[in-house]
This record gives sequence, C-alpha cells and structure tokens, in this order.
Amino acid sequence: MASVRKLWARGKAIPWAVVWEVGRSLWFNARDRVNKNLSAKEREDFAGLMRRGRGRPWNLDERERARLVVLVKKAATGERDSDWREVGFSVTTLLPPRLATEVWKRLPRG
Repeated sequence: MASVRKLWARGKAIPWAVVWEVGRSLWFNARDRVNKNLSAKEREDFAGLMRRGRGRPWNLDERERARLVVLVKKAATGERDSDWREVGFSVTTLLPPRLATEVWKRLPRG
C-alpha cells in the first residue's frame, strides 16, 4: 500500500505537458501579456526556463519546474498564486482545442 506521503505528492502532481504548452503558447502567441504581467527579471527567467527545458520537463530540476509553474500562472493571469482554472479561462483563445479540452478534463469538479 502506498504511503500517505506518496499519495499526497501524486495528488499534487502537475500535468507538465499542459504547463509546458500553456507557457509556450504564452511566449509565442501572447508576448504582450507576458511583457505586461512579468517584470524584466521574470521574463528573463521565463525565457531561460523555456529554452533550458526544450519541451521536456525532466530537463529542469524540481526548483526550476516550481519556478516555471509560478511564472506561467503569473504570465497568464497577472497573479502568481492564481489557480489553474483562472489560467485556463485566461488563455482559452491561445491554446489549440485539444489542449484546452485536456485542461478542462483535469480541473476538479464541484
């Protein structure tokens, strides 16, 4: 039986394909939003993490992945502590339909 710690960690797992695609879509299709919502240092970090990751989350260490999540949320909504529902609503026009469907499938119901 899995430990509570492992179950908790798995419950907090982030769908990296979604995080990566949202970040990529923001960077290529909504640069004005990125420029408005992120400071110069944050934009530099965001671009560096996107380049270093090269589409593969395992190219980033845990700290870098956490930083990318914060930057994607802030770039999309303007707030670093927004939830994925807000991010999904704010970027629906930027994402391909299949990815938007994937985002909605992963949202908690209730």
